[in-house]
Amino acid sequence: MITENKKKVIKEALNRICSHKLFVNSPTHVDLLKYLVEKTISGEELNEVTIGSDLYGIDYSENKRNSTVRSYMYKLRKKIEEYYAETIENEDVIFQINKGQYNLSFLSTEEYYKTKPNNKESISIQTKYLKLIGGLLLVVVAFFVIRTAVKKPGFVWEAYFDKNSQNLLVISDQFIVYEKLSDGQTYGISYPEINNHNDFIKYTQKHAGKELKTTDYTLMSKMAPYTVKTLSKWFNSEGVDFQLELESKLKYEDVQNHNILFVGQYKTMNLSKSLFLKDSKVFTTFGDGFKYKNNNAEKIYNTEFGTTQKVEYAMVSYSSLSPGKSAIYFVSNNDIGVMATVRKFTNKEWLTKFKKQLQGKSQHFNALFRVSGLQRTDISCELMELEVLY
Repeated sequence: MITENKKKVIKEALNRICSHKLFVNSPTHVDLLKYLVEKTISGEELNEVTIGSDLYGIDYSENKRNSTVRSYMYKLRKKIEEYYAETIENEDVIFQINKGQYNLSFLSTEEYYKTKPNNKESISIQTKYLKLIGGLLLVVVAFFVIRTAVKKPGFVWEAYFDKNSQNLLVISDQFIVYEKLSDGQTYGISYPEINNHNDFIKYTQKHAGKELKTTDYTLMSKMAPYTVKTLSKWFNSEGVDFQLELESKLKYEDVQNHNILFVGQYKTMNLSKSLFLKDSKVFTTFGDGFKYKNNNAEKIYNTEFGTTQKVEYAMVSYSSLSPGKSAIYFVSNNDIGVMATVRKFTNKEWLTKFKKQLQGKSQHFNALFRVSGLQRTDISCELMELEVLY
C-alpha cells in the first residue's frame, strides 16, 4: 500500500522527469510513463496486451505479433536510464522498468544502486601492454567505422533502418462501389469523385437516380506489388522490416507513431492529401502532374502522350511529419513514375550522387522527376526541379 505522502513524492518526481529535455518533446513516452505510474500506484498487474489495448487501441486478435508496445517500452527504459545518469543524486524516488517486464517499480536511491553491478575489482597491467591493447583497439574501431560507412544506407533511410524503428508502408488504393446498370447487372465501378465513405455519401445524395452501394474491397494498380517487392528487398538487406496499410484505412495516429513510406497516386489520397507537400513553397499538384512556381517563373509538368512513349512526372518528398519520425512520398498519377523513383532511391550509388545536389544543406527536400517509358517497360528517370526544405 502506497501512502499519500509517498504518492505526493512520486507525483513530484513524475512532473520533473516529464518536463526534462529528454521527455518534453516525446509525448508518446510521457503518456506511457504516466500510464505506468498510475497503474503501479493502483496495484494493477500489466502486460503487453493490456498496455497496447488501453493506450494504442491495438487489436491483437488481428496481429498477435504487433511489436509497438515492446518498442516503446524499450525506448522508455533507455530514456529513464539516461535521465537518472544526470539527476539521480537529487531524486527521492527512482522509476525503474526491468528488462522484459511491463510493471514499473518505485525505488529509493539505495535500492536502485543495489540493482547495479558492483565493479570494484581491478587488474594491474603494465604500460607497454596497455599501449599495445590501445593500438589494437584503434585498429578494430577504425575497421568497423570504415565498414559501417561503406555499408551505411542512403541518407533518406537512416531513420527507417534504425533497429528500433517503427515503419509503415502506405499503399494508395481506389475506392470501389457496386452499381446496378441498365442491363440489370451489378458491377464494381470506381469514380474519381468517390475516394472514401464520406465521398460516397455526398455522391449518392447528388446522384439519387443511381443504384449504388459500398463494397468490401478496394483497387490497387500494378505499382503496388512491384514497389512492395523492391522495398522489401531493400529493407531486408539492412535487417529491418515495415508494416503495411492501405491509404483508405490510414489513421492520423499511424502517422504520429511511424516512419511513413507512401507509394501511389495523388488522386486517390485521403488523409495523406493534407500531409503531402505541406511544407513546399514552390510545388503544388496540378491536373495529372505538378506545378512549379518560384518568384515570377511558373512551369507546368503534366503527363504527355506521344506516338511511341508516354512521359509523366513523379514527386519524391522527404520530410518529417512528427518529432523524430521521417516521411517519404513516392507520388505520381501513373504507375511507372512511382516504380521508377522507388528504384532510384533504393540504389546506394545513385543516392550518393543525389545527395551532392543538396550542397550540404538540409536533408529534407521535394524532388520532381520526368519519367518516360518506351511501351511502359524501359524506364528513364531525370531530375527536373529540386526544392531544399528547412
